[in-house]
Amino acid sequence: MNCSIAIIQAIHTFVNAADTRNTSVLAAVMHDAYQNIQDGFFEQKGIFIFSKTRYIELIETKRFGGSPRTIKIESIDERGNIAIAKVILESELLCFSSNITLVNENSEWKVLYNVPNIRKKS
Repeated sequence: MNCSIAIIQAIHTFVNAADTRNTSVLAAVMHDAYQNIQDGFFEQKGIFIFSKTRYIELIETKRFGGSPRTIKIESIDERGNIAIAKVILESELLCFSSNITLVNENSEWKVLYNVPNIRKKS
């Protein structure tokens, strides 16, 4: 994996800020056009798309986040100012297989999209 350390740091910052519900750090690492796109929302079926504002609200209301997760970056495809990472996150109860897209603006990597596949651990 030949990529910028800054990309890896941005991924870790994004995940850890959600896990600790640190919304100020989370907001800083998220792009203004951020979207979280997921298939299902707890027991509800369907595609759910959350904006940056809505995602932070879900963290603040303790619907998302609050559980420490391990982070395993499987791959990062960096192409200029865009990077796509395949990341496995595991908490005590859940496993997330995420595709995280980041963009480099003004020399800062920001998370633009997070597309998690979430499953309960057996």
